[in-house]
Amino acid sequence: MEIIKIIDWEEWDDFVSKSPQGTIFHMSYWLRASGKNFVIYGCYDKGELVGGLTIAYSKKGIKYAHHPPWTPYLGIIFKEMEGKYTKMLSIQKKICKEIARILKEDFDAVYFNLSPYVIDIQPFIWENFTGGIRYTYIVDISDLNKVWREMDRKRRNDIISARKEKIKIINSEFKDVMELMRKSFERQNKKIQFEKEAYSYNSILERKGMCKSFIAEKDGKFISAVYIIWDKRCAYYLLGGYDSEEAHHGATALAVWTAMNFARNIGLKYFDFEGSMIPEVEHFFRKFGGKLTPYYSVRWSRIWVKPLEGVYRLVKGIKW
Repeated sequence: MEIIKIIDWEEWDDFVSKSPQGTIFHMSYWLRASGKNFVIYGCYDKGELVGGLTIAYSKKGIKYAHHPPWTPYLGIIFKEMEGKYTKMLSIQKKICKEIARILKEDFDAVYFNLSPYVIDIQPFIWENFTGGIRYTYIVDISDLNKVWREMDRKRRNDIISARKEKIKIINSEFKDVMELMRKSFERQNKKIQFEKEAYSYNSILERKGMCKSFIAEKDGKFISAVYIIWDKRCAYYLLGGYDSEEAHHGATALAVWTAMNFARNIGLKYFDFEGSMIPEVEHFFRKFGGKLTPYYSVRWSRIWVKPLEGVYRLVKGIKW
C-alpha cells in the first residue's frame, strides 16, 4: 500500500460519498470552507483508492493535526468492501497502520474523532496513540410513526403543547439562527467562537442545498432555532439556540421534530444529534428515542509536546 496526498478534490469527494464511513465533514468543500490548512491522505492499493484520512492542521510552532471548527467527525474512512469479514478487517487494519505511521512523521501532535461507523482503533493504539470515547444519539427516521411511538412521553407532550399554543416553525436566515445561539451563549456568560467559519460553512452548503434552519416563532417573535446539514444518508443537528425571555418548553422539541420530518421527506434515513456529552444536552436529546451511539477518538504527541499541549490549544483556540 502507498500513502499519497490527494489534491484531486473530485476524486476524494466521490470516494467519501461511496464510503460506508464517509460523512459531509470528510468532504473537501467542508474542509475548504473552514479556512484552515488541511491535508487529505489517500491510501492506494495497486493504484486503487481504498482508504483515506482528512485532517486540518496548524503549522506555526507545534505542528498540530486537529479538527476544523464545527466538525464533530473526521479521520479515516474506507472503500466499501465485500467478502469475508476477517479479510476486510485485515485490510482496514493495514490502512490504519499506514496512516498512523505517516501522521507521526508529518506532525508533532494529532487528535481526531472518527465517524461513528469506524469502530476499530486498535492499529492506532498499537502505534502508541491514546484512544478515547464519546457519545451521540442517532435516530433511524425511516419510520417516523415508530419514532413517535418510541419517543419519551414528555417529549411528545412538549411537541403537542407547542402546536396547541400556535407556535409555528418557519425557515429563516442563518443570521437568525446565530442570534438565538448567541443568546444561549450569553446566558452562560460565554461567547460564540468561530462565528466566521460558521457563516462560511453555511454559505457553501446553501449553494449546494444541504442545510436548513428551523425557527420556532410565535406572535412574530423568534423563540428557538435548530439548524441541520446533511449528506446522502444522514442529517446532523449542527447548531441550535433559544431566547430565554421568550422560551417555551416545547418550542425546540417541535423544531427538532419538524427537522426530522423534513429529513425523512428528502430521503434521508438517519438523524444524528451530533454529540451528546453535556449532561443537560444529553438529557434533552435522549428523550427523542435515538440510539446511544459511541464514536471514538485518537490522540498522539511527541514527548516534548505533551507539557505544552494545553497552553497551545488555548492560544490557538483548538477545541479537543
